[in-house]
Amino acid sequence: MATLTSGMLVACGGEAAAPAPAAPTAPTKAPGPAPTAAMAATAAPAPTAAPKQKGPPVEVSFNTWYDAVVPPIQPLFKKFEEEFNVKLTVDLNASNRDTAKYTAWYASGTAPDVVCGDNFIWSKFYNSNAILEISDYLKRDKIDLKKDYVLMGSEFWCGKTYAFPFDADPRAVYYNKTLLKQAGAKDPWDDFKGKWTLEDMQEMMVKTARVTGNSGTDVYGVRTDAWAMSESNGMFIWTWGGVWADFETMKYTLDSKAALEAQEFIKGWYDRKLIMPASVNTELGGGEKAFGQGRAVFRIRAAAAHNAIRKEIGGNFEYDIAPFPGRTKDQPGVTIVSGNPHTVSKTTKVADQAYEFIKWLGGPDIQNFWAKEKVQLPTLKTAQAEYVRDPKLHTQVFADSYKVPYGIHFRHDNTRRHYDEYAVEMNDVFAGKKTLTDTIKAFNTRINNEVEYGSCLPYKGSAVPIKP
Repeated sequence: MATLTSGMLVACGGEAAAPAPAAPTAPTKAPGPAPTAAMAATAAPAPTAAPKQKGPPVEVSFNTWYDAVVPPIQPLFKKFEEEFNVKLTVDLNASNRDTAKYTAWYASGTAPDVVCGDNFIWSKFYNSNAILEISDYLKRDKIDLKKDYVLMGSEFWCGKTYAFPFDADPRAVYYNKTLLKQAGAKDPWDDFKGKWTLEDMQEMMVKTARVTGNSGTDVYGVRTDAWAMSESNGMFIWTWGGVWADFETMKYTLDSKAALEAQEFIKGWYDRKLIMPASVNTELGGGEKAFGQGRAVFRIRAAAAHNAIRKEIGGNFEYDIAPFPGRTKDQPGVTIVSGNPHTVSKTTKVADQAYEFIKWLGGPDIQNFWAKEKVQLPTLKTAQAEYVRDPKLHTQVFADSYKVPYGIHFRHDNTRRHYDEYAVEMNDVFAGKKTLTDTIKAFNTRINNEVEYGSCLPYKGSAVPIKP
């Protein structure tokens, strides 16, 4: 039976029908670090038939931080263990996404067999030959990831396939129907049939929010990370008709005209106290507690947060889920999609069993369970119909995210650091310490000199937002 230990780490990612990176071209940036001796010593094993063997179970180590969706599926691990004669050793630690630790694992050859890693920096390990390439396994099993799954954007890198999809995690807008009704405000579905705009959202917030400085009673318009480059602000920029990164050339464009206009629009909401400050969210308990307590009318967040949001709400109020609003009614808003795929470490001694495990996690057993129990939007397309079958909530919003233009994260070796640094800059802007335009222009110039991605243009030939 699978065992759970504490104290290690992992990180993941996820998205949707993402662009297929082109085959490697001549280097445009310095290649990633050369493979260490530990990495090079282990050649990629040739795929074999389903690996159930006689004798003692084969031990497969699995490291993940993803406590939002892994605990509910752990009871199912026994089925995999019995079918493949495997003993899973599961290490789940939600708080430990540490690039230095990942790097130490792969440099020393001590990485777990299967990892759900930080997808914002995982290209670093693709480039250094630390991750097992799984194309031959997929070909053997007649699996077409692009056809069968909605993707998150880094399953493929430089013409190779490294990650097996696990979950689909598009962003949408959870909202408090009860607050809107009490304020006499319009409703995204009841009044607009889901075709609403940022202006509509603003009017609803203005009519409903009550911020007087009393932390015990204040209600904000929206709980969103307005200091986040991708999940919040990037969605506004795309919806504004701009882009915040040129994926083909691997350059940030946060200082472009449309991008600056969208960021000024967000700042306007913040200045009017429509956006809940980070300090208030922390005071209210962090995570989804503020929205669950009815302290924000809207919550922009991922599909994976639905379970936590539902639990925090309990029976406090009626809620629903709407698509990210457009700038005009005839053009839907552009959300970001993500996800948390699994990879097999190149140094594993049990490659066949490790691959079977990541395939199983992305297969019908887990994906159909998620759909039936409404735990998480499945990445397996055939399982999504059951998930969106909900008589009370518009959960189809998540699956529909892939039917209109959508965005993905701008991934390279330093994505995580740049995201964190952007938050620092934006919080200084919100605090009045800096001006937005000058700050973003200087920041954009600096980080463009720090984009590292190896020996190819990984998204060459692809435009983001992605048009289905």
